[in-house]
Amino acid sequence: MTRKLGLMLLAAGTLAGCSAASGPTFSAYTIALPNNEKAFQVNCNGLFDSSNTCYSKAREICGNRPVHPFREISPLAAAGSQRDVHTLMFQCVPTPVTQAAPVVAPAAPVAQPAAPTASPTPPAPQKVSLNGDASFDLDKATLTSDARNRLDALINAAVGATLNTVAVNGYTDSTGSAAYNQALSTRRALSVAQYLRDHGLRARQFLVTGYGQANPVASNETPSGRAKNRRVEIVPDSQ
Repeated sequence: MTRKLGLMLLAAGTLAGCSAASGPTFSAYTIALPNNEKAFQVNCNGLFDSSNTCYSKAREICGNRPVHPFREISPLAAAGSQRDVHTLMFQCVPTPVTQAAPVVAPAAPVAQPAAPTASPTPPAPQKVSLNGDASFDLDKATLTSDARNRLDALINAAVGATLNTVAVNGYTDSTGSAAYNQALSTRRALSVAQYLRDHGLRARQFLVTGYGQANPVASNETPSGRAKNRRVEIVPDSQ
């Protein structure tokens, strides 16, 4: 899965910057990716800059969201020495979607006739795996109609079930950088979790994790193997 990140600096220009005569100097920009998703670039060019300067600014921009770098530019350094990052390109990944357990007020006691035998609770649906090629547009986290149909079937199968946790795990193949694959797998897993939650799957919490190119289920040396590795797995737990 070859990807080229054609980056374009937006006309909005610099987000923030500061300078001192002998201290660090940095500037931050908004970047538009080809897939219309938002990213940022921080340039750190001060006399005493280190990799921490760019990463500190990135964490400030992202706030409570994780920083997922996908490109670092550093000056040449002698063998064995540390290379300082002078240009950092990154994305702010949304935090996992969680849903708190509903609070139900106890009903006032009312005399009732003998209750009929309760119907057995439907079993929790089984694990579902969405193939990335059929479920998402290339390099995007937007669900296709085929993916929505499969998620609707899972939601319908869980009607009446009490789910404790729904784990949504995203994976990619090994093509591309590890940082980019990590961010893409996380965005796709978040998209699936949001759809399940918005369309009526009841669970106390959704645990969303992007594993990037880790945990392959097939060889990345063949096209068919890479296609199997590009996936999102949904694992319901009714315990």
